[in-house]
This record gives sequence, structure tokens and C-alpha cells, in this order.
Amino acid sequence: MKKESKRISDLKPVLYDNGVVGDAVVYDVERDIEAQNGWRRDLTIIYPQMLGQELPKTFGHYHKNNEVEVYEILDGKIGFLCQKHRADSPLEIEQVYLIEAVKGEKIIIPPEFSMTSINLGETEASMFNWVNEKIENDYSLFIQNHGACYYLVKKEDGSWKAIKNNHYQEVPELVRLRPVTLPQELENLDFLINQSKYKNFLTVDKLFKKLN
Repeated sequence: MKKESKRISDLKPVLYDNGVVGDAVVYDVERDIEAQNGWRRDLTIIYPQMLGQELPKTFGHYHKNNEVEVYEILDGKIGFLCQKHRADSPLEIEQVYLIEAVKGEKIIIPPEFSMTSINLGETEASMFNWVNEKIENDYSLFIQNHGACYYLVKKEDGSWKAIKNNHYQEVPELVRLRPVTLPQELENLDFLINQSKYKNFLTVDKLFKKLN
């Protein structure tokens, strides 16, 4: 098992305001809590550590081979900012969603989407994730583009708003989603290993519903 702590200084390349003062721990990750049958389970804890005006978040990444990933919320409320860029232009985003999930809910990050997890609450938030043990995270586009295509910042009334990242050339409006109950076919995690067999289930339309 390997534990990593990410501080404000580690997140500077992807922050809305990289002049944030201090160097508190923003989140901890424990990898390889469990491993079997070609997959592994990790734990992430995101603290209620504001990043200036921006809500606490993870660095954000794509998967090098477009693998899916499944999360279970253990505590708190977490938003998963997921974006998909054009095949020929990483600066042109075709789809972007904020998937909002609470304790006890599971979500799947569909193929070809990036993922940044954001603590939407006022307290510590935690989650398990399951991935193919051969998965490789790619942080390069987030470093080049100063983060995801949206930043979530707190408003004076305590709610948040989404601000477009102007390092991207094209960004559609952010669509907010909620998870639906996962189909029975995805319950045994085989889709992490044999992803192509389950492609009809691993779509945005099948996994989520729009938030009114």
C-alpha cells in the first residue's frame, strides 16, 4: 500500500488562482488497499481546504488507454468534473459534465473522459475507487492547460459557480448530472478488465441523469 499527500504547492499548475497562500494538505491517496483479479482498490480523502476562492479538488487526469474507473462515495458530497476533447485537438472540449454524488452512491467515469474530483461540501469527503491494475494516469494536458476546462469557485452566499478556463479554445456549457443505479451487468467489476464487452453500458446516457 502506498500513501501520497498532495499539498497546495503540488496543485499550483492547475489552480484558478495560483497565488494561493499556504501549503496545507488538500487530499490524501492510499493506493493498492486491495488487489485481485486484475483490478485494484484505492482510497482518496479530500479535505475542506479552500484553494483561495476555488473548491478543494484533485489534480485531474486522463487515462492513457481510455480506461473506465468506478468510484464509491464513503462520506461527504463529491463532484466529478469530466471532460472529453476532440480526437485531433485537446484544446477543444466536446462534452463536459459535473457528476454530483453523495455517500453510498457509485459512479463510473466513462471511456475517453478525464476526471477531477471536487469536494462540494463543508466537511471531509472520501471515496474508494476501483481500476484496472495496469491503468496509467496522464496529467500532461492538465499541466499544459492549467487544469480542467472549468474551475468551481465559491460565491459570497456560500454556493459555487463554474468559471471557464480560458486556456482552452472551445468549451461547451457545463451539464450537471446525478448517477443512476448501476446495471447488474456492471456489479462484478469484470468491465474493468474486459471493457470492450461492456461498451453499450458504459455511456453517459446509461450511467447518469440530468440534474434539474
